[in-house]
Amino acid sequence: MKQFRLVLVVTLLGLLGACGKAPESPSAAAASNNAPADSVAAIAAPATQPAAEDAPTAEAVAASVDETIEAVAQSPLPARDIVLPAANPPAAQQTNWQYKEGDYYSTLTAAQGGSSAAGKIEVAEVFWYGCGHCYNLEPVIGDWEKRLPADVSLVRIPVMWNPTNEIHARVFYTAEALGKRAQISPAMFKAIHIDNKPMTEEPAIQKLFEEFGVSAETFNKTFRSFAVESQLRRAKDLTTKYRVKGVPLLVVNGKYLADGPQIKSHDDLLAVAEELVQRERQNP
Repeated sequence: MKQFRLVLVVTLLGLLGACGKAPESPSAAAASNNAPADSVAAIAAPATQPAAEDAPTAEAVAASVDETIEAVAQSPLPARDIVLPAANPPAAQQTNWQYKEGDYYSTLTAAQGGSSAAGKIEVAEVFWYGCGHCYNLEPVIGDWEKRLPADVSLVRIPVMWNPTNEIHARVFYTAEALGKRAQISPAMFKAIHIDNKPMTEEPAIQKLFEEFGVSAETFNKTFRSFAVESQLRRAKDLTTKYRVKGVPLLVVNGKYLADGPQIKSHDDLLAVAEELVQRERQNP
């Protein structure tokens, strides 16, 4: 503020100096020297005029500056509305749903938690290696999985109705634990549905794992491990909570079951699942 005051004072003094009388030009001075005496006398005795005001002193200018600064400081600025940039408007909400509840899907009374990362919409395929429809769906849903948006994840849950389901579920979770599911699952489907092998005996299952580089020791250690047993208990619990009556079944975010009687094909099943994913996006 002091620097501003000093600059303003100096500026005003300069302006006052600039507004003073300009020096006479040489020609004007010569004309004055050659003027008649009576003109000189007239100049020597000027007519009665109001005296020019004295130039203000620096102290007076400084006082005026102080008054101006004080007035500006005390004057409220005009009120202005603060306008923030508009946020991106939400995407239009879909309301014209194609698939009706009861015909194409059902809703669980209590949603079940999934195993996917936070922020992901989980689509769970409940399946059984011995199911012909699951076998036929496998390549179709594999291609579908590759096209899923970043916010959707596909997981598999083996159904747990009976001892045969249990042994096949044990195969699935052992393969997952050993990082061999991509090899073991197609091989299990082929052995059962193409080679007509039930794949319910442990020696036959162990041999299958050995074909993909898993030693007998590693297989035996994993096949009945605590981690696999824990996954089996969870699969059995979800089989009950998802009210699984048939497979394959797609469950969206533990809430919607794509199990309606109007689903007639794999394409229907996946289309219903996609719409249920969109419902979940809009109303998580």
